[in-house]
Amino acid sequence: MRIQALGPIELRAGERTIPLGGPKPKALLAALLLQPRQVVSVERLIALIWDDAPPRSATALVHTYISQLRRAFGEAGTAEALVTRPPGYLLDVTADDCDLEAFEQLIDKARQAERRENHAEAHERYEQALRLWRGPAFGGVDTAFARAGADALEEDRLGATEGRARCLLELGRGAEVTASLTQLVAANPLREEARGLLMRALYESGRHADALAVYRDGRRHLQDELGMEPGEKLRTLHTEILNGTLAVKKPVARPDVPAPRQQDEYVVPRHLPPDIGDFTGRAEHLGDVLRLAGQSSMDTRTATPTVVISGFGGAGKSALAVHAAHLLRGDYPDGQLFADLRGSERDLEAQEVLGRFLGALGISGSDLPDTLDDRVDLYRRKVAGRRLVIVLDNARGEHQVRRLLPGDPHCLVIITSRSRLTGLEGIAPIELDFFSTEAAVDMLRKIIGPARVAAEPEAAHTIVSLCGGVPLAIRAAAAKLLARPHWPLRALASRLSDERRRLDELAVGDLAIRSSLRLNYAELDERHRRAFHLLALLDLPDFGLWLAAPLLEVSLEDAEDIVERLVDLRLLDVVGIDPLGRVRYRFHDLVQLFGAEQAETEPPELVAAALSRALATWMALVEAGAKRLPRVTLGLRPKIETAVVTDPRLIEEAEQNPTEWLKSETAAVVRAVERAHELGIDEVTTTLITALLSSPFAARNEFDGWQRTHEVALAAARKSGDLRSEAAVLAGLGQLFYEKDDFATALEHFQLAKRHAVTVGDDATLAVALVGIGTVRRDLAQFGQALEDLGEAAGLAERIGDDTVLAAARYGAGAISRDHGELAAAAGSFEVCVALYRELGDRRGEALALRALSLCHRANGKLGEAVDLSREAEIILRDVGDALGAAYARQSLAKARIRQREVDGVAELLDSCLEVCAQHRDRFGVALMTRTAGELALARGELDRASELLTVALGQWTELDLPLWRARTLRDLAAAVEDGRTLWQEALELFAATGGRELAELAAHTPLTWRNSVSIANL
Repeated sequence: MRIQALGPIELRAGERTIPLGGPKPKALLAALLLQPRQVVSVERLIALIWDDAPPRSATALVHTYISQLRRAFGEAGTAEALVTRPPGYLLDVTADDCDLEAFEQLIDKARQAERRENHAEAHERYEQALRLWRGPAFGGVDTAFARAGADALEEDRLGATEGRARCLLELGRGAEVTASLTQLVAANPLREEARGLLMRALYESGRHADALAVYRDGRRHLQDELGMEPGEKLRTLHTEILNGTLAVKKPVARPDVPAPRQQDEYVVPRHLPPDIGDFTGRAEHLGDVLRLAGQSSMDTRTATPTVVISGFGGAGKSALAVHAAHLLRGDYPDGQLFADLRGSERDLEAQEVLGRFLGALGISGSDLPDTLDDRVDLYRRKVAGRRLVIVLDNARGEHQVRRLLPGDPHCLVIITSRSRLTGLEGIAPIELDFFSTEAAVDMLRKIIGPARVAAEPEAAHTIVSLCGGVPLAIRAAAAKLLARPHWPLRALASRLSDERRRLDELAVGDLAIRSSLRLNYAELDERHRRAFHLLALLDLPDFGLWLAAPLLEVSLEDAEDIVERLVDLRLLDVVGIDPLGRVRYRFHDLVQLFGAEQAETEPPELVAAALSRALATWMALVEAGAKRLPRVTLGLRPKIETAVVTDPRLIEEAEQNPTEWLKSETAAVVRAVERAHELGIDEVTTTLITALLSSPFAARNEFDGWQRTHEVALAAARKSGDLRSEAAVLAGLGQLFYEKDDFATALEHFQLAKRHAVTVGDDATLAVALVGIGTVRRDLAQFGQALEDLGEAAGLAERIGDDTVLAAARYGAGAISRDHGELAAAAGSFEVCVALYRELGDRRGEALALRALSLCHRANGKLGEAVDLSREAEIILRDVGDALGAAYARQSLAKARIRQREVDGVAELLDSCLEVCAQHRDRFGVALMTRTAGELALARGELDRASELLTVALGQWTELDLPLWRARTLRDLAAAVEDGRTLWQEALELFAATGGRELAELAAHTPLTWRNSVSIANL
């Protein structure tokens, strides 16, 4: 029997692990183990096991746990080790029975030998002591006493590591400890003893500059974290290295190593951990492993088939490997070897793993070779010609497994790693992705039972969704539900929905997604950690690698290396390639929460400065792209002044293809603006970005991002009491709601913007607000008030020299004149608009004015001119990338062709226009295209079709509350139905109320004569 506490607590009998039960029996064993051969009272055990907060049944539970442990000891053949002795219990074990005492004795012997200057013996004792460790002490026990004991033991382990290094240095073998000391110092930067030993080792290896760099790094850590200088011993060593006076030990000859005795008897190893009874999913990947194992004859195969299963931490790599190995036991009858190569504190070296493997293969401890090369040679001889499955779990890199590969074609090697290990030759890679929703729910169902899932299917889907398809997270959630059978699933779903608690909720016993993530996080150096923190803190839907450049003040090349390192460590996922050919990245939800949690260690001023640089870079890039696009919204484009220098290559990307650049970056920049506001960082820049984004958003009717950024800017302006900024943002929101066809809300925002602009004397924003008010009132057929507002806006625009606003005001006034039948005045206004827009170089504005002018010519009966102007407008709008504007130009062309009675292809033309409007969520456009299609059907004499389309359009105009457009549709609908007199009368009343030019046109008509006047069916 042997009790192992230097790692997960285990009870072993030979090569067999005896189950101990859950965390509480293990905690009881740990408590007894810390006081061997001493009576520990039941009262004391209760306090230790439950951290002074025991349940009422604690005493009974202690007796239950004692019974469980006695059964385990009995199964190991040592039931007498656990003794009942009032007022408690005693664990009667010796150093031969427990790795904890063995470690302490070996350390004591090593120190005694070192004091005697017998460095060879001391090194061997230290080495033996360190080989006992399998991971953090008391693994699987999460109580205060166990943590304190583990901390003390960890200090002893670090001291033993330093002792081993001291002895090797004294033996002149400093080069052998450089790598291990480098890891030790990186993990414990304030340990001066380890740092001094590393400096000596580097110096003795001829790396004097590196030794001095190690000192400088240690001094910086001590000053930054403790505000103190290195100790005298380390300073003296530094001086000796600087002066070149440090004495170098000469290598001591090693004694000859006797060749191990050959063992003729072969012991079949059965090293695999237990299989998982509820193994779920991965059928395709499992099939790949099984096919590789049996796809070719072992008699003809010359290389060892090797599978590398890689994927995200917690993706189920180990479960798949172990499950496959169990299924293959019949095909590989000579045994299974298993080694978990990665602990939370240190990696297992090949020397230690080979020692275990050789022991499992029947080699006694006394016959184990001392050198790695000799162990590799013996290991490969022992497995030669035999059929074994060898599972190497949690490999960190290729170097860790190369010496463990058997080199025999009869064996199968299954390696799991978070890295792809592409440096290994001839491997079969298997990449595990996250579970689909179906597979995740199936896994939950298998663990907690089908009845609970069937009772609350929606809650089950919510749980697995919040677990992000990560099997480890799903298993932790399921374990929590098993521990609380009285909980409804919706209770856990609700708790997981709280992002601040999600990682805490996904931790049960030794199942914890946070612990899994920490393994890879521990491999990040300071710069990579900062990148991880800052990128996670932004919480973006996706992003390009360039973002790391301003965050860390590094080049694009360094940014790429940093981001790809995060990808290599499975802390960042690749989403795909954007239209510009750039890689886009994204955090898994659980990784993002973990990263944001770790980011709390960053100084607030550093975070603020980094995010401000990123925002300033976004601002420069948005400006570069936006100025190459047609201007859709009114308002001043802010003058950008920033101290941040943006890489010209990024500017060039945004300028060369601004439309695709904005498509790729919009979601990220919108979220960045929100996060900056949430964090209270650089709200001036977020307001400027909001202003720059308005026109690109409007051009594509991207209402969501448009509204989100403006709401952030509005909140920032109100928080700071900045009425001028608030007025500008309100005017932008007014334009947003106008484009959404929410005319009442648009009017409210424009009017509030007007009031604030008047208060602060901001004539530029006032002019924009007046144009907005006039435009909305024009659409609502409030023509008198609209003309006043537009006239005032035009006067202001002329005074301040804003020709863009002036052109918009003239456009609105021209539209009112056209609707009133003042066609000459309307045409004059639109001709002025065309000229103004041409002077401004605004081709989009020019095209819209040309379309408006075409409507005047059509109303005047100049149909040829109307067709030509509509075509010219459509060409320009298509050239500048305004798909929605081009659809409106094609509609005016279709209407003119209907009037010309040339309708071939018009229906298809209108269908394409309707599709564009629907894609842009343009309700006005949808209603207009539907109405025009109804007019086409009426002209063709397709009365049922016309009635259907016009009825739909009428409902759309009614929903939009646009009376003039209702009147126009009622007129045509009256002509399409059998008895349209009531509809006709309602149309006349609306035309009279709005002052529409159509009232005079219809004076001599009835519904029937109007139908005949527009019909082409009888031609």
